[in-house]
Amino acid sequence: MEPHAFKGLGPVNPFSLTYDAFRNAMVARLGLDRYASAELYTMVVRSGAVDTSALTRLPRREGLPEAVHGALAFPAPELVTVKEADGVVKFTIRLHDGHEVESVVLPMLNHYTLCVSSQVGCKRGCLFCTTAKMGFVRDLTPTEILDQLYVARHVLSYSIQNIVFMGMGEPLDNLDAVAGAIGVMSDQRGFDIPLRRITVSTVGSAEGIEKLAASPVSSVNLAVSVNGATDEVRSRLMPVNRKTPLKTLVETLARYPFARKGALFAEYIVIEGVNDSEEDAKALVKVLSPLAVRYNLIGFNAGPGAPFSSTCQEAVERFRDLLVHEGTYVRIRASKGRDLVAGCGQLGKKAGPSIG
Repeated sequence: MEPHAFKGLGPVNPFSLTYDAFRNAMVARLGLDRYASAELYTMVVRSGAVDTSALTRLPRREGLPEAVHGALAFPAPELVTVKEADGVVKFTIRLHDGHEVESVVLPMLNHYTLCVSSQVGCKRGCLFCTTAKMGFVRDLTPTEILDQLYVARHVLSYSIQNIVFMGMGEPLDNLDAVAGAIGVMSDQRGFDIPLRRITVSTVGSAEGIEKLAASPVSSVNLAVSVNGATDEVRSRLMPVNRKTPLKTLVETLARYPFARKGALFAEYIVIEGVNDSEEDAKALVKVLSPLAVRYNLIGFNAGPGAPFSSTCQEAVERFRDLLVHEGTYVRIRASKGRDLVAGCGQLGKKAGPSIG
């Protein structure tokens, strides 16, 4: 029997599988042992290519190199646009049904961070978010999430070392797919991005946070979009607050199994004249006081048809100083990507054709 004829099984996409799943596929298709499977998996996922002559553990069976190539299906996502400004790269992938998702590569001091999308559109309706204007179209599959990392690493050739789920969509509304993708991203034999370098950002649904807490990927960094120090302000900006008000949110987060020495990242979009007063700063620190918190401040980025103007840097720094005065740890997140409409809250594409 030819080695490529095992059970008549088709090729597999190694970039969408954990090592364990890939090993099982190679046993079924090629009869490879775990050592040869591990070597092959690491080569393909990390380099984006396969060179069977460099595989020292691959058995020297006639026809096996050709069978290896035949057993692998490399992703072929349709890259629609790639735009770059000041080191920030925004790219758009068209999905099989015509819908599009955007992702952003962010340059850091000594590495690159990839901001990935988890849904086409979003149902959460946050007032400051461009994606919300699309409404909810559909969830992304784990493979569609992982295709964004594949494009960033192996098509655009960026050394991605951090992942943030801060693109289009609410990650915890698509947790099964997000957790599946994170499992592949964090596999040490493959992409090898540790959970401590992966951040999931959420609007703050108590139900979603509890599901993440019970999932296998609960040790990722958790960021919650707070954006209001009172229920009145937060409900105006974020409809989720009507179901999960601040008191309930804090109680839920107090039960979350943060990693040792871990802390909540409280994301706060500073909107001039809306949530940036001295009273807001005092109330914010008070309401989150039961938690170990690191504040991340982001100036509001006005997208097309935005209800507010972009926040100036001086206003963000003024609010930072108010929080520091209250004894908190505060960091201003650089507003990268504004010129590309790739800043925080600015991602969003028109939905493609509906599938009947």
